[in-house]
Amino acid sequence: MKEEEPSYFSIIPANVRYDNRLPAKAILLYSEITALTKKDGYCWASDTHFAKLYEVSNTTVQNWLHALEKYGYITREVVYREGTKQIKNRYIRIFEYPTQENLGTYPNKFENPTQKNLRGNNKSNNKFNNKNNNKPSKPPKPVVDRDHFESLWKLYPNKKGKESAWNSYKQSIKAGTTDDEIKQGINNYLAEIKAKQTPKRYIKHGQTWFKQKGWQDEYDITPEAPTGGRKTVQRETLPDWAQDNNAKQPAKTSKPAVSPEEIQRQLAKIKARKEG
Repeated sequence: MKEEEPSYFSIIPANVRYDNRLPAKAILLYSEITALTKKDGYCWASDTHFAKLYEVSNTTVQNWLHALEKYGYITREVVYREGTKQIKNRYIRIFEYPTQENLGTYPNKFENPTQKNLRGNNKSNNKFNNKNNNKPSKPPKPVVDRDHFESLWKLYPNKKGKESAWNSYKQSIKAGTTDDEIKQGINNYLAEIKAKQTPKRYIKHGQTWFKQKGWQDEYDITPEAPTGGRKTVQRETLPDWAQDNNAKQPAKTSKPAVSPEEIQRQLAKIKARKEG
């Protein structure tokens, strides 16, 4: 695919320029996209093209594009070759942005515009910008992607009720939930399961978790105190006063006690024998 060549100018509307939610270079990237946008309203420059232009990684470019898409400034569309996962075309479209055909482009032979020409173009551009800035950007309609759901489903630990979970996922995405939010929720739930050593039978079915929007829950990742192994038996000692009383107790005997009368009779018998 032939790389796109930029036009002579780019546009950064005020609502993009002063949006402090965007990374600084995402704003420059938006400007570059406007310069690459053709008369039919889209550009198809690749992530690699932007990565080389700004001398960053493809992942960084993806993060910038995601931010622009999240806050409603662009949409991205991927077209696959029929029956395959091979990408055929990528399209980036800009919201509330006039095409190059409407704005007018500089002629190819016009390489060094004079200040007079620039002033004339600035006048028309300012007229457009003032009109455009007064018109709020419409947020893009969320795109439901089955492949994104499949990636999230692979992460979930109890895969039961897949189609029901898919239906709940679609409703949530259309309502404005992002894949990143759901992914973070699954990771938080996995962390709690690991910390609490939750048996699988107590882990929510996938269909239940998606239906209940489990990514909105708060999870406790504090480890449980160990409960397994032998219990230590602690012997309690008697207090000192109890031990002293116990020591003074006479030893018990199984012989019956002898009465004083019996002792006297026994002594009398012994005395009689000696006298006889």
